[in-house]
Amino acid sequence: MTAPARQATAAPAIGRLRWLALAAILTTHCMDLLDGMMVNTVAPVIRTGLHGSYLDLQWMAAGYTLAFASLLITGGRLGDIFGRRRMLLVGTVGFTLASLLAGLSVNAEMIIIVRIVQGACAAVMVPQGLGIMRELFPPRELPKAIGMMGPVVGLAAIVAPVLGGALATGDLLGLGWRAVFFVNVPLGVAAIVGTLRFVPDDSSDNRAGDGSGDRTGTRRLDGIGTVLAVGAMVLVAYPLMQGRTAGWPAWCFVSMAASLPVLAVLGLHQSRRNRAGRVPLIEPALVRNGRFVAALAVGVLYYVALSGMMFALMVQLQTGHGFTALGAGLAMLPWTLGSAVGSAVAGAMLARRWSGLRTLQGGLALLVAGAVGVIAVVSGDRAVTTWQLLVPLVLLGLGMGGVLTPYFNLALAMVSGPETGAASGLLNSFQQLGNSIGYALLGTVFFSVLGTGHDVDGALKVTFWLAAGLLALACGTAVLMRGRRTGPHQGPAAVRPRTPVDSQV
Repeated sequence: MTAPARQATAAPAIGRLRWLALAAILTTHCMDLLDGMMVNTVAPVIRTGLHGSYLDLQWMAAGYTLAFASLLITGGRLGDIFGRRRMLLVGTVGFTLASLLAGLSVNAEMIIIVRIVQGACAAVMVPQGLGIMRELFPPRELPKAIGMMGPVVGLAAIVAPVLGGALATGDLLGLGWRAVFFVNVPLGVAAIVGTLRFVPDDSSDNRAGDGSGDRTGTRRLDGIGTVLAVGAMVLVAYPLMQGRTAGWPAWCFVSMAASLPVLAVLGLHQSRRNRAGRVPLIEPALVRNGRFVAALAVGVLYYVALSGMMFALMVQLQTGHGFTALGAGLAMLPWTLGSAVGSAVAGAMLARRWSGLRTLQGGLALLVAGAVGVIAVVSGDRAVTTWQLLVPLVLLGLGMGGVLTPYFNLALAMVSGPETGAASGLLNSFQQLGNSIGYALLGTVFFSVLGTGHDVDGALKVTFWLAAGLLALACGTAVLMRGRRTGPHQGPAAVRPRTPVDSQV
């Protein structure tokens, strides 16, 4: 049978089965999300079970997101070079095996290393989904396919904290917290089988260009750019994590300061690569776009504050107020449900031609109000209860939904069409970077205050005041994003953002 005939025969099958391919892609997204949220819910239980320190607890969360942030753009580029189906399989297999090893960890050092490997595998796995969907679905069906991500991922975000807490507290089959990681194994196997069976091989389509003399060629990976980007992130995150236990020696500050010249070298390298006609890791035009840079700054401030607050609250409830992992997961439901309601309300406001920027700033203001509300609750003399936290957590959820709905559309409307893919990757990478810094910075603040003789409530108050300040700064910085009026139907279509709930918080 000739090649055209084979393609003609395969086309109807792909047409019928592409929704099953979508199910495999959604499974990988849910696997990543469930893992992150469940692990952060039961992290205090894992620390106790492995006799780890509070620093180990921070690294379990930050190590994953740091690897994810550092390699996310590179992971997307690998799909362009070697084929998205192939890299989806590589990432999913690696993530599944790393999950199995995490569940078998015998000490804190092992689980931290495995979590970093998980984050690297997720950086290869997650970016392939949207590209595969664009290849499988015609333009009239693509919005429907992308739209299915919202409800599926939103449901997973609501279920994850409760499921994680139930698995750890219920001690299923005597596994305890290890069951949280083992859940990924059947999900990963299902995703691998679905990808092999229903996602067409696209590797031959990605071998045409060699990257020489043609900016559309993507065969050459920017290895130097990747090393410089990873190095700059590690130079900041590592001393933030280790500085507290080491007594803040001089090398911590030297390391953080060294990240600036590394970033400068990265910028020069990207400009030189761009002038040579080769595809850079980061589009220089995006860095020169002041409004887009302001959007990146708003995103980092937002995610630093949000991830730090969630981390500190989980630790405070379980170590200071006797909450079980299940109780802490249930306590977070108002936050996740509030986020779903906030997203719907913000979407309705934007549909009525409200300013996206005004909606975003309103969401940030609600987050500040929710943070202050939590501070008021823990300032009392009584033990903190779920009912006392209900209103502040609902405010935090509503604010989170109010920010997420307009943020990515606003940011992507600031760039030209050909830059949309690179801008989406950069936004998601900065989201993960913000999460990692949040665990490192606000986690360090929380444990530093705790180490000076304050109780967990005092440490939480300081942490939440700092987070409220960062959110207020983000609200002010958002003014720099102002430009032409941007509604939900203007500018390029945004890819599904990885929400803070959905990005290892």
